[in-house]
Amino acid sequence: MDEIKTTPAQENYIEAIYLMSHSKPVRPSELAENLGVKRASVSKFISSLVNKGFVHHESHGDILLTDKGIALAKAIIRRDDCLTRLLVDVCGMDSEKAFSEVHRLEHVISDEVLIRLEILVDFACSSEAWLKRLQYRINTARIDRTTERALQVGQTRVHPRQSTAK
Repeated sequence: MDEIKTTPAQENYIEAIYLMSHSKPVRPSELAENLGVKRASVSKFISSLVNKGFVHHESHGDILLTDKGIALAKAIIRRDDCLTRLLVDVCGMDSEKAFSEVHRLEHVISDEVLIRLEILVDFACSSEAWLKRLQYRINTARIDRTTERALQVGQTRVHPRQSTAK
């Protein structure tokens, strides 16, 4: 079965519908207000989500997630939770600053990366000594990493004990 591609905006709508639907049925006008968009934008996005099988929506009625929509919403929230724990609990980032980073990253990480990050976060949070050492390194590190130690995107640093000869 082919995976259905979604855009970050569509994922934001699905996540918002999921979170709002815990307290009451979701009306298009309330969704527009929650997301800070116009009602016409909601209609457009809901139509695309209906076509992809993520939501049910009758004209002028409530918006309901399908089982497929609920599964996607839970996956988005899982990524959000992991990234929030990584940036706030492990890296010690201010939660308000982390929010925008999490919001950007949650739409682009793969399941393979997510699994590894969850393992890293669980490990880091299970060892107070390790977490304190990491926090010390973060707090004493130079934020400006423009020296030769800084890596460019796609580069891999050879570990000093690793041989470069084949």
